[in-house]
Amino acid sequence: MKYLISYIVFVVLFIGGCGYKPTSYYAKHEIKGKVFVNLSVNIDNATNSVLIKDAVNEMVINQFGATLTSDKQKADTIVDVSLGKVSYNALQDDNQGYAKLYRTTVSIKLDYIHKDDNNSRKSLSVSGTYDYSVDNDSLITDAKKQESVKIAATKALGEIFSKVAIQTFKENNSSKSLLKEQYNTNVKNTSKSKSFFFFN
Repeated sequence: MKYLISYIVFVVLFIGGCGYKPTSYYAKHEIKGKVFVNLSVNIDNATNSVLIKDAVNEMVINQFGATLTSDKQKADTIVDVSLGKVSYNALQDDNQGYAKLYRTTVSIKLDYIHKDDNNSRKSLSVSGTYDYSVDNDSLITDAKKQESVKIAATKALGEIFSKVAIQTFKENNSSKSLLKEQYNTNVKNTSKSKSFFFFN
């Protein structure tokens, strides 16, 4: 029986190790099926928080190839998304000492759970920046702030698909390494038991 189990593990590892799988394969196997997107609204940026949820909804459909559901109980995957820290920094001053170039930095947190993975929660954070100038005065208007947050957030969201794929790829490789270790241990133990039997 030990020989059979060791052989099966070896064959699975060999076949899995030889096959090439694109990053999209790993991402689409993480966020899949019916997806429920839950938004935690940032009070200071309520408008952009809603835009972020819309963008995540589009990503779920177009990039992950999943479907949306409004029923959390029927969802295969639950995604919690929140707009995190938003900062505005002056990068450059004019001759009179007024700030003319600014950078907006936005961070977004994404947690997801899917039922196939024993409801284990996985998290990742992404960030995006947007540089812009203020020509007529040294103050950032609310309209400029909102627009800069929207653009920076869009850039951040563009990283989610690849981050999910990379994170899943690393986890799969760790699992394969563990299986290899278990296989090697089984082989060693089997060899020892055979040698012991032979010399007695």
